[in-house]
Amino acid sequence: MRALVTVLAAAVVLAGCGVPVQQQPAPIDPAAVPSRLLRGNSPTSGPSSATPGKPAIQVVLVRNDRLVTLVRDAPKPAPSDRLQTVISALLAGPTTTEQADGITSALPPELTLAVAGVQGQVVHLELSGETDGRSATENVLAVGQIVLSVTALSTVDQVTFSRNGQPVEALLADGALTTDPLTAADYAVLRSR
Repeated sequence: MRALVTVLAAAVVLAGCGVPVQQQPAPIDPAAVPSRLLRGNSPTSGPSSATPGKPAIQVVLVRNDRLVTLVRDAPKPAPSDRLQTVISALLAGPTTTEQADGITSALPPELTLAVAGVQGQVVHLELSGETDGRSATENVLAVGQIVLSVTALSTVDQVTFSRNGQPVEALLADGALTTDPLTAADYAVLRSR
């Protein structure tokens, strides 16, 4: 009798826990999944290549004021510094084919990015070049492009910015300014759906 009461009590608790019961699996919108969960469990795992069997990188660019992730073949020879490869691809902007597909970049053409340091899984980037005179939307998308591209690397979780060695305030997706380390979650709402 005690076992029956225990089973019934457990069934009542589980039924009321708020987790809906469904008969079929439901798809999850990839934009709602944190980028670090999409990368796999292996620190050396990377994105599927645009060309099977070749090393690849992820670069985040813009389409219709939304951030889109593109997978590109890494340049030959295969780079040993994937972080620098991602930064170079970001600064190069969209290819001609991507531009024909409506892909742009919010990064100002005069912007340069240099890796000022890496501490654990935090990358410190030094900004230089002209960035004034841009709208808040362009600035948020530009920061989102950089943060989402760099944190797509399995070895990076956070990004900070500086100019002339001094911390730079960055716009979050909600319009707030911060000098705190930035994560993919800070810009996830700007991803194309």
